[in-house]
Amino acid sequence: MEPRDRNLPTCQVRDMNPELIAILAVGVALAGLMLRGQHGLDKRVDELRSDLTSRIDGLDARLRSVETGLAEVKGQLTIVRDYITGRNARGPETNGSGADE
Repeated sequence: MEPRDRNLPTCQVRDMNPELIAILAVGVALAGLMLRGQHGLDKRVDELRSDLTSRIDGLDARLRSVETGLAEVKGQLTIVRDYITGRNARGPETNGSGADE
């Protein structure tokens, strides 16, 4: 027994039949297509994530602007309420101008 015979059988290209070579070639081609598709999908997901992040940031800024405006309106309504409450406490005005005569 030669030392080579003790090793596991090796496969050499000259030992392969054309069908096996074709199957391996198709497998490698499919793996390449899947890998390329995965990279393309990853790129699209990253672009979508970036677009959504920028849109959410824009909506967040607009929401903060609306909240600020509502706080200002609330403050103005508080002033109006306090004015009306004070006016009612003073009693009815005689000429409607706000000044007593």
